[in-house]
Amino acid sequence: MASGDRPRVETLLLDEVDVAGLVKRVGLEEFLRLMMHRLEEGFALFARGEIRVPARHEFYFEKGSVESMPAADSRFFAVKVVNTHPLNPREYGLSTIMALGVLVDGETGLPLMLAESTILTALRTAAATALATKYLARRDSEALGVIGTGAQSLPHLHALSLVVKPSAVYAYDVDSEALRDFASTASRISFDVSPAGPEVVASRADVLTTLTCKPAGTPPVVYNSWVRDGAHMNAVGSDSPGKVELEKALVERAKLVVDFPDQALREGEAQQVPREKVYAHLGEIVLGLKPGRTSQSEVTLFDSVGFAMEDLVAYKLVYELALREGVGRTVKIVATPARPKNIYASYFL
Repeated sequence: MASGDRPRVETLLLDEVDVAGLVKRVGLEEFLRLMMHRLEEGFALFARGEIRVPARHEFYFEKGSVESMPAADSRFFAVKVVNTHPLNPREYGLSTIMALGVLVDGETGLPLMLAESTILTALRTAAATALATKYLARRDSEALGVIGTGAQSLPHLHALSLVVKPSAVYAYDVDSEALRDFASTASRISFDVSPAGPEVVASRADVLTTLTCKPAGTPPVVYNSWVRDGAHMNAVGSDSPGKVELEKALVERAKLVVDFPDQALREGEAQQVPREKVYAHLGEIVLGLKPGRTSQSEVTLFDSVGFAMEDLVAYKLVYELALREGVGRTVKIVATPARPKNIYASYFL
């Protein structure tokens, strides 16, 4: 854009119908593949220092937390506002996690897109987990284990199946209704789920993914003695200080790979161990700076707290696809005064 040219000032608005419709139009599996590919590029850019991500800011309330997650590359800025309120489904009929995101043009500061992000958060998180599994799981992995069958579980099962061809799926949740719903819906996308206790799920899994929303300060949900040599684990549920899913001895035993080191050491499974126990962040492995799995017998762990690089990548992809597919509507949400340095003359006088 030439200096002095007035840019378009409309913002693309994507509500939940638009986002879900866009994903269905592209194809759910194809969307997950696209997201994995873009995240792979994003992790590499992050490792090169070409995507800037500060620590997220989290605010705690009696029944949950709300946080802001900003990130930027050389062209775009994005920020997501997201909550975690575990009692929402039971008390209010709302999702535990809800989110809203903004994609901003770095040249002008104009908001390009405002997007519902509850759906996108689930899909981008699952794609990141699958990407890590691609680099860290044994090539002959077949059995998948899922502990925690809430909103993240089906996207994770679907995304993981793109990198591991499952011969069996084992699942557990303290909420038996959620477990039944997970198994029933999984069958509609050709997955046969075997409900089992947490020890059985963990001990039989080649790839174990934990997706719980347990309170901080409570016992772990997976113990070291349950996990066999050669397994890969994705710990996705830990996202605040004092909240962990895995026994400390298991974290100490594993080759520990994180998504975003500073955040993982404060909020993830990595909070249980010293910084030097962290083998790598995923971007280093994607970029080839460090190898991923190096033996059939080692236990690998991806500590996923979720970070804003993933949201920046997701918003850029969705913006591109929405423009291509003609999805969403534009709104003039930002003021454009006739005299930019005089809002009184432009609006009030």
